[in-house]
Amino acid sequence: MKAVLLILLCSMAVSFAASENVSDYPLFHHDLVVKASQSSLSLARIDIFAEVLYDDLQFVKTAEDFEGNFEMTAVLMDGNDQADGKIWKESVVVESYDKTNSRSDISLTHETFDDVEPGKYKVLLSYEDLESGQTYKTEAKVTVDDFSKPAISGSGITFARRVDIEDNQVKGIFPEVTNQYKGLGSPAHAYFEIYNPNGYNAAKVEYEIRGVNNKFKFKNSFQAPLNGERTAYAITLPTDSLAHDAYHLIIKIKAEGKTARLQKDFYIRWSGLPRTAEDLNAAISQLQLIATNKEWKKIKKAPEAKKLEFFLKFWKDRDPSPGTEENEAMDSYYTKVSMANQNFTVMGRKGWRSDRGMIFILLGPPDEVIRNDYPSGSRPYQIWQYYSINRQFEFYDRNGFGDYELIYPVSVYDIQRYARN
Repeated sequence: MKAVLLILLCSMAVSFAASENVSDYPLFHHDLVVKASQSSLSLARIDIFAEVLYDDLQFVKTAEDFEGNFEMTAVLMDGNDQADGKIWKESVVVESYDKTNSRSDISLTHETFDDVEPGKYKVLLSYEDLESGQTYKTEAKVTVDDFSKPAISGSGITFARRVDIEDNQVKGIFPEVTNQYKGLGSPAHAYFEIYNPNGYNAAKVEYEIRGVNNKFKFKNSFQAPLNGERTAYAITLPTDSLAHDAYHLIIKIKAEGKTARLQKDFYIRWSGLPRTAEDLNAAISQLQLIATNKEWKKIKKAPEAKKLEFFLKFWKDRDPSPGTEENEAMDSYYTKVSMANQNFTVMGRKGWRSDRGMIFILLGPPDEVIRNDYPSGSRPYQIWQYYSINRQFEFYDRNGFGDYELIYPVSVYDIQRYARN
């Protein structure tokens, strides 16, 4: 993705803006993992992993190859005070133009905050593409424990695409980041450390995988010899047999009647599905806003084995650049669905199913919003103006809970006609 346009929704009001320097999804994928410091179990180290897809990085042609550069900043905040900070740069060099558009090749970067005192922190992360000037910022809360106090405890979980083992001991890992936009590959592993200040000889490790939207469950266990106060282990995840979904990984470490519990979510993303889709059936349901009645019935009523094929065919026919890995039309549509869910979900109903969500997804942000959330003697209302199509849509909050409905209902097919004009 070399040029992007983000429609930003303000959470405090329905105001919209566009910025060519902000992406419609994260320009880097990150993970924060808390482990015991090498110096002491009473202190911690926070590992920062960040992945940048080649296609999300702006490359420039040099004499012999293509080069992209980005800068990362990480700030560790203890309340309102800065406890630590890191700034580092990375350079990516590829030989062919096709590589610059790859959505499977990544640049992985890593930094560490070490000897961190126990407490609650916030990590501020920012990214800048040094060629395009695009920036992206995010933040995450981190709790640091004193690993020397419990009789048995464990580190945070690091997902890895490769684990190096020598003499039955983990010697190194190649980390992998997973989030709602990026799934784990195959093979995949979960790395963790067991902390054992009481000097137990062994522990029983039980682990379980649960699908969030599907009914998948997997359980296993093994006896883990403990080598001193810290021992590293890695388990293999059956990612090659998992459906597109989010999953909970739960690890329990038991020794001498004491139990430590670790948990972390990971994601499996099927190739061709939108980055923000929860699962295939959810993505298909959300097609009803743009599909014709015939297309919708064909996909919805298809046998389970054919649904993915029909879904991909639907979007292949709408791909504006069929020679590339990315389908911009699909990504744009499901980005708006995701934004509608974030901003218009109310009373348990997903935002894309709401009247405002439908209008936003099909027509984009209004040119102007006239609103009164606290009228005297009448219901709260909003008026969305679309000057380019000479239309306005009036919504009112019937129950006072923020569930705005169209005063004059229109069908999806009417809105589709406006969108095509």
